[in-house]
Formats: sequence, C-alpha cells, structure tokens
Amino acid sequence: MTQVTPLPAWQELRDLVTEGRTADLADRVIALDEAERPEVARRLPAFRKELRSLAGRAASERWESLDEGESMSWDETIPGVFAGFGMSLRIVGAGTIAGPAAAATWLGRREFAPQWAAPQDPADLVRVILSRPAGWRADVVGRLARRVRTSGDALLPLVLALLRACGGVPAEHDPLVVGWLSAPVVEDDPLLGPLLPRIFEAQGVGRALREERLEPAPSPWLSRMRELLASGQVSRGELLDGCVSRFLRGGDAVDLRFFVRLHTLIDPAPQEAAARARDYLRLLPSAPGTVAELALTQVRRTGPHDPAEVAEAIGALTFRPETKLARAGLSWLEEEVRQAPGRAADLAPALTTAFAHASYEVQGRAAALALRHAAAFGVCAAEISGAIPLLPAALGARVAAVFGGDAAPEETPEPFTPATLPAVAPPEPFPAVGPLTETPYRWREYERWLADFVEQAGKDRAALRGQLASAFRVADPYLYGTQPWRLPGWWISALATEVIAPGTDPGVADPEPVDPWEGASFSVRVMPISPEEALKDSETEPADSGGGASEDDEEDEEDEEGEPQRAFGDLPEHVREEIFRQLQELGFAGERIAAMRDGLPLPPPDPSEPDFRVGISYMGPRPLFGKPEPPDPAVELRRRRRLPEPQVMSPPDMFLLHRLSEIYVALREGTLPPLLLATPTLTNGRLDPRVLVDRLETCAAAGVEPLAADLQQALLRLPRGAHPDAAERAARVGSDAAVQAAAWLAGGGLPDPETGVKWGYMEGATDYLFEEREPSPGVSNVRLVPVLRAESTGHDLIDELLREPSSWRSDGHGESMAWWPAVLPSHREVVAVNYLPHLLYQWNHAGVYPPYLEALCQADGPVGDATAIILAYFLSTDAERGVPLLLRMAARGVLPAAAVGRQLTHLIRRAGHQPRPVVAALAAAAREGAYEQVWEILRGLLPGLLPGEGERPNVTHTEAVTLAADVATWAKARGEVPSTISAYAASKRTSRFARECRRLRNQLT
Repeated sequence: MTQVTPLPAWQELRDLVTEGRTADLADRVIALDEAERPEVARRLPAFRKELRSLAGRAASERWESLDEGESMSWDETIPGVFAGFGMSLRIVGAGTIAGPAAAATWLGRREFAPQWAAPQDPADLVRVILSRPAGWRADVVGRLARRVRTSGDALLPLVLALLRACGGVPAEHDPLVVGWLSAPVVEDDPLLGPLLPRIFEAQGVGRALREERLEPAPSPWLSRMRELLASGQVSRGELLDGCVSRFLRGGDAVDLRFFVRLHTLIDPAPQEAAARARDYLRLLPSAPGTVAELALTQVRRTGPHDPAEVAEAIGALTFRPETKLARAGLSWLEEEVRQAPGRAADLAPALTTAFAHASYEVQGRAAALALRHAAAFGVCAAEISGAIPLLPAALGARVAAVFGGDAAPEETPEPFTPATLPAVAPPEPFPAVGPLTETPYRWREYERWLADFVEQAGKDRAALRGQLASAFRVADPYLYGTQPWRLPGWWISALATEVIAPGTDPGVADPEPVDPWEGASFSVRVMPISPEEALKDSETEPADSGGGASEDDEEDEEDEEGEPQRAFGDLPEHVREEIFRQLQELGFAGERIAAMRDGLPLPPPDPSEPDFRVGISYMGPRPLFGKPEPPDPAVELRRRRRLPEPQVMSPPDMFLLHRLSEIYVALREGTLPPLLLATPTLTNGRLDPRVLVDRLETCAAAGVEPLAADLQQALLRLPRGAHPDAAERAARVGSDAAVQAAAWLAGGGLPDPETGVKWGYMEGATDYLFEEREPSPGVSNVRLVPVLRAESTGHDLIDELLREPSSWRSDGHGESMAWWPAVLPSHREVVAVNYLPHLLYQWNHAGVYPPYLEALCQADGPVGDATAIILAYFLSTDAERGVPLLLRMAARGVLPAAAVGRQLTHLIRRAGHQPRPVVAALAAAAREGAYEQVWEILRGLLPGLLPGEGERPNVTHTEAVTLAADVATWAKARGEVPSTISAYAASKRTSRFARECRRLRNQLT
C-alpha cells in the first residue's frame, strides 16, 4: 500500500485560497494548531503580493484576448480579480494573526472587498472569528466597527454579521448606527436592543431614513417600529421621549422627517402629550414647520397651560413665516381673548407681530381680530396704534379708525420703463481665406478649409503639399481599417494624407465571405414512400418554406439542356450530407448516392430501392428554396466610399458626409473641380445667388462639372424665394449643374416642409402619444417625436436630408450639430426638428446647446414648435443663457411666443421641469424689454400652469399671476380672461393669489 504524505499546512491553505473553497478553508484554519498559526501568519504578507501579481497577469491576458469592440468587466480588472481572493485571505488572517490590532487592520483592508465588488457571504469568516478567544474577538470586532465610515461601506456587512454573532454592545459610532439602519431589516435582530436608542442621537439617521413612509403602507423601519410597539418590545414612552429629544436637538425638515412620521405612528394619548407639554411649547418658535405643526397639535390637546407660556407660544406662532402656523396662532389668540378678555394686554404683542407678517391673509385676519375685540384691546390701544403702519394701507386705515394712529400711505407703483431690446447685428461676410496649417474645429473653419483645399489642389499641388506637411502627419493606418468614417475630422486627415503621400489609402477591402445560411437551423428526415405516393408527389410543386416546414421529394434531375445537377445543391453541405446518410440507411446504393452528391449521371436503381420523400423543418433568415436577394448596389457603394448607412446617422450629418466623401473620391480619381460651389458668403451659412452663378461659370470654363453633393448644398444655402436675374444668368452657362441651379433659382427654391413636434412616452414596451392617451401615473420616459414631411425635390441627397428623423437616438446620431444650421440656413425649423431627439436627456449623449439656437436665430425661414421647445428648454434649465436668447429672438422678430408658452407647459406637466425657474426667467426677460412677448408666452403658459381642480395655489402660482398682471399692464393687454383667473377673481378670498387674479382680470377687461 502506497502511503500518501500529507501536504504541509501552508501548502494546503495556499491551494484552498487559490481555488476559492472558503468553507473548506475555514475548517482547515480552525483546525490549525498553535505552532502552525504564527507560521501561516508570517507568510501572509508575501502571499498577498503574490496573489496581486497573479491578478495582474490574469487581467493582462484577458486584455490581450479582447476582440475588437469588446471591453473588460470590472471583475476582469486587477482589483476585480484580486478581490476574488479577498474573502479567503481574510479567513486565513482571522484564524492566524495573533494581535487584535493587526488582525483588524488585515480584515479591514479595502482591497479585499472594494466598493465595486460583488458582496460576499461572511459566514465562513464569522465561523473562524468565533473560534478565537473571547477577549481577542471582542477587541477585533470593536476595532472593525469603528472603521465603518458610511452606510454603503463595503466593510459594513462583515461588521454587522460579527456583532450579531459575537454579542455585546458595539462602540458608540454614528456611521455604524446609520449603516445598520440602511441595511436590510433582520427579524429578531440582536442589535435592536443596543442600537435602537441611538437612532435619536446619531448624526445622519434622519437623512438615511428620509424616504420612510406611513402611506400607503409603512415602509420597513416604520413597520418594524409598529411591530415592536404592538409586541411590547419597545415602550411608547421610550420612543416618544426619543422623538421629542431629537426635535429639541434641532435640524432641518429633511433630517427630522422620519421622526415626525414615527411620532405620528405612536399617536400619543392626551396624558402622554401632557407629560411633555413644556417640551412641545419649546418647539413652537424655531422648529421646522412640520415639527412645529406636530407640537402645536399636541399642545392644543392638553391644558390648561400657564398664561405666560401661552402668550409666549402664540407670539412665536404669529412670528413664524408659515401662513398656516401664523393663522393657527391667531385662532388660539382669539380663543384666549374670548375666554379671558382681561389677558388681552398680554396677547397684544403677538397680535401686533402678525400686523407685520409677509402674508396679506395673516395681516387681514389680525386686523379683523383687533376690530372684533376692540373693547378688550382698548387697554393697549397705544401699542396697537403704534403697529398700524405695519399693515397695508387699506387695512391700516380701518384699524386706525378705531384705535387711532396713522395708517401707512398708499403705495404708488413705480412707472415701468422698459429696457431696450438688444440691437440686431446682421451676419458678417464669410472669411475669404483661412489657414490650411491647422486641423479645423468649428464648422466655419471646416468650410473654409475645404474650399481652400480644393482650389489649391487644382492650382499648385506641390505648394499645397508643403503647407499640409507642416501641420499634418500621415494618417495612422488604423484610419483606413475603420469603417465607416463618421467624423469630419477623419475625412480631413485622409484628404491631407492623400496630398502629402498619395496612394497611402489601400482602399476598402472586399467583405469577408458570408455564410448565407448563418443563423439557420435544419431538421432532416428521409422517409420511404409507396409508388402511389411518389406519383402523387411528382405532380406537386415543392413548397417554399421560408420560415416553416417544407418537403422536397424529387431526386436530382437534369436541367433543360440535359446536364445533370448536384442533388439538393441549394442546401448547406451539412444538410446534404445528412440526407445522403439517411438514404444510405434506407438501402440506396453507394454509387447512386455518390452520383447524386457530385451531379453525375445516376446509375440505374436497384429494384429493391424504395421511393423516398425528404422532409426539412427549417427556421432561418432567407427562403429555403430560391436564390437569396442580391446585395443592394447602393449599400455596396456606401461601403466602398466609407459612408455609414443612413439610419445610423442624423440626416444632416449624413448629408455632410456625402459632401466630404465626394471630395475625397474626386481627389483620388483626379476629377476635382477648380472650386466648391457651396462655400457660404455669410457667416450664417447663406450663399449669394450671384456668387453661385460666378462659380458655375468658372467650372464651365474649366470644362468640369461641379460635384453633385456640393451643388445640392449650394442650392440649400441660397436665400429664400425666387432670384430671376441669377436664374437667367445660370441658364446661359450651359452645364448640367447650371441648368439645375437655374431651375431652382427661378422656382423659388425649397418649399417649406411640414414641421412639428409631438409628445410621446413608452409604457410597458409600447410607444404612445399624449394626444392619443394620457400615461399612467409614474410614467417618466417621455420623448419628443419629430414631425417632418417634405415634397420630393428630384435631388436625391436633399430628399434624403428631409426624411423624418427618428425620435430615438444612438451613439452615431448628432455628431456635428453645430454645423446643421449652416446646412439649411433658409429653413431653420427643419434644423430644429432634427435637434429634438437630442434635447430632453443630454447626460452622456450629444446634446443641444444655446449656441445652436443662436445660430437658428441668425438663419431664415419660419419658426414653430420645434424652435419653441428648444427655447423653452433653455428657459427652464439654463435661464442665464436662455433669457438672452429670448431677447435676441424678440429683437429679430422671430420669437414664436405662443408656442413657447405651450411647450413650457408640456415641459412642466409632462417632463417634470420646475415651474419657479421658468417664472423667474420670464420675469427677467420682461424687465429687459421683452414684456410684450412675455405676455404672449404667459397666455400660453397660464392655463396649464395654474392650479387645476382639487389643487391649491402655491407660491409659484402667485408669482406667475403677479408677473402676468404686471406684464399685461405694461403691454396694455386686453382680451379673454383665463377661466381659473376669473374663478379666483370672483371669489371672496383675500389671499395674495386671489388679489393678483383680480388685478389681472381688471387689466384684461
């Protein structure tokens, strides 16, 4: 019998660590004797470095094996691979390191459990720690608990597991308490007893539990509190004292939200509230509003209270800025005066405090209260009369008539002096020349670079080569292996390289052979049939089975000229071989099968050979019978010219790439014209018709036709309308391009397409439009659906440019959006429609920026909802730049004000934008001189912004109506009064909102 020598302990542990067998590793570590433990601990630091090196090699090998376009996951990086050994290294260290401080340092190493690593079950590690001496264990756990920093600390799961397993009271460490509360709730948690009292003291608890709710059902911790109260595990008094002490410690409303809801859950009885009445009174002056409301409710349920404390509490309430609390204070004040008129003098300071309140409603109630109880307050008439100037003039006059004194004078609004709208600067001439020594960056630099490149390439190629060689290095080979070229900079690099080192481009390689049956699945069955069935099958044509089951019952036959064909030759080779294999099993002669396979004449059949039928079940992308569709020549042409497919690019970007591609092709083929037609003559992208004809004449004199895409871009850059003089000149040039240009110039150019925008959303997996149905509550994935419909122009690239953009975008969309306004400078709304898919969600994607809208302002053509929603977006998200854009559009007379108002409503109601910044932005624009346009915007905005049925006016509603009343007055507006305004104006409410509604109604009528 062969005796197996056991491996030393260290070697066993090494193998278990590298294999990741944590359960076996924990067992082996626990079994170590006292001599083995220090030896293992001594080797641990070097072993950690060894594993780190191993992780580096594994990550490097994975990196080298990546296919093109593939990326590494975090688990495949060096930290990720090393983290896979982290739990094992912790187990070994926990079982062998002698000193508690050193052990805690080892167990707490962040590299063993990085923040991004998947969480690991600490059960085996806990077993090992529990096997160590009690004193060592308690010291290590305490040190680890103090190392917890945040509620998301990767060390937290281990610390909580150890505290639950080891018992004892953990260190008083606030992040530990917050982390415990943020972790999943554990039934019968042994930490509940020692940690629950600390939630009222630890910093950060309120923030961690701020999302806890009582409705519609209590969330985890409030539910747990309710269970603890019901079972008697926690006393009501303990929790109430904790909440009140937390309120007295202070904090903002968010910090105290959970404790307010816990207090509501407890719902103290009157005797419980009475025992804490003095504390509730202390909360009234300065606690956050929700806490003060809670405290006031408890105070009013108890009593009687000391009169001095009551007077102090009422004064605190009338001093508070919240209208609701100030009103409650006045109601309490009136109750006290009715019950004890002799205490009016003590309550007068609280009353006069309310005279100065910011809310007109509170001031009105205070004035009315003073008048109703004038007899009681007569003893302090001097104090009240002295405070009368704090009231609005009309209210003050009524109180002064009873108590004496002088009311504040009527406020005379300052006359509004509108600012002057900014001057409209015309577009400047396009630069006549630009450097070829730098890579272009902005669209104007690109246009100038291309124009100068083409001209110099025809005049002095050697001089051009010298200029380019000083600024450009030959393009990296990777460029020519990239397919397609989606960025203008790549084309510029290729153009420069072709001049510097002609022939560097090897051309586009032929595509790799494609298996036409790739992705298809087959199931074959060859069945013997009777002669009668064979005769019947011979009279039936085989069925096409492009997506389902089919049968082919014919043997190989000769074609019409008598030449034999390969049997089943249209099928993949492995399917043919399976048919032949099954035929052989049926008894077919080998020489007949060989003839069928090779397409040779068939030997005579053996009399015993049966007739047969071949059944094929097939699923695949192409028809089973018949030839596949031939490749689309247009697709192959785009591939050869390194152009992407149109659907993966925004239409204006695809149009730009066609221009760049044709210049590159013409350069390589030696067919460049002497100049480009489409180079703008103004910085907004426009092209003078006379200059276009001059360029057509130059090309005709050189005997060269202009480039097709260049011509179509030139046509789009012409000013709107017909240009008969230029058309007549162009008609005399005689070239094909000139004939096309003459027709365009005479016919008025491109008719305005139909444009617009619809609002859509996705619910479930289905797309909907708001105009079809309203979304269910909670749906937030709204999107803008572009509308663009144009008549065919007969110019292929222009028609492709005018296709309706997709409402969805991918990484290839929106590459050169700053260039787009210059592509269609006479049809800016078409450009705005193409911007829509990039507007709402701009994080980590190509987005729409204010300079793009500024470029649309300088362009020409009608404006509509697409331009309006872009401006509305900037007004609601970036007022600092949105307001100047509004002012410039107003000054140019191109502001679609009513549409901006409608789209602002949709942004607020459908996309969740905040209304208050919108109102502030409109107010700023009105003060800067656009008050008439702001009034038109507000007319479109107010119906959707103001409170609907069941809603109460808030501060933003009041600010919006106040602004509307102001600008309507400044603009001397008249017209229909919105129904919401009429309803509030006709009511007897005295709130500021109602008063501003009356002011707006009076102005409009």
